[in-house]
Amino acid sequence: MAWDGGTKTRGLLVALLLCAAAPLQAQAPYVPDVTEAREKEWRKLVAAAQAAYSAGKAADGIDNARKALALADELFGVDDPRALISANDLALQLDSTGRFREAEGLFRRVFDSYLRTRAEDDPNTQLAVENLIDFYIARKRYDAAVPLADYALASFRRTTGAGSERSRRMERIVADMPKPVVREVAMEKPSDAQSADMAAEAVEKASVTPKDEEGASNP
Repeated sequence: MAWDGGTKTRGLLVALLLCAAAPLQAQAPYVPDVTEAREKEWRKLVAAAQAAYSAGKAADGIDNARKALALADELFGVDDPRALISANDLALQLDSTGRFREAEGLFRRVFDSYLRTRAEDDPNTQLAVENLIDFYIARKRYDAAVPLADYALASFRRTTGAGSERSRRMERIVADMPKPVVREVAMEKPSDAQSADMAAEAVEKASVTPKDEEGASNP
């Protein structure tokens, strides 16, 4: 099975797209010079982390990515696009170094944040869900990937048309994913005696008066 359009490429596209997005709400109060200096520090950390990732040295970028995320959360707020750039960057670094559980939480955070603040058809939300889908497919977690892929396909068809490349790619993903096997369980027919016992038990349960109602009817 071949999955075209890897997470790495789209991860960088997410960062480029998010850089152009307007900030939502800063968590820390704005202090002239101080805030600008800290934002400049954040940009340097982001650049260093992304450079390490692009060079195939994801492990070397993890420390800078962590620092950038912590600074962005404090300075801009957890739902600010700049914080989500850092969350996405760190997720990519962790995914590449086998730290899948933490990576999943960050990919999910980016998607959930954009879904909550910008709705399901926003380009940032769409890119974030693609990253999450590719993550689950790479881990062979199809149970998690299938509903997200169905969701993404519907969103792409609404916004880019059924014949767009993004819609066609997601159609291929949905079609190629293993389908769950539905097993039929043979039910043994109860005997006449068992049927009678089951009916009696059902009648008995139905005739029991709840304690609250019993108390109310018999003061």
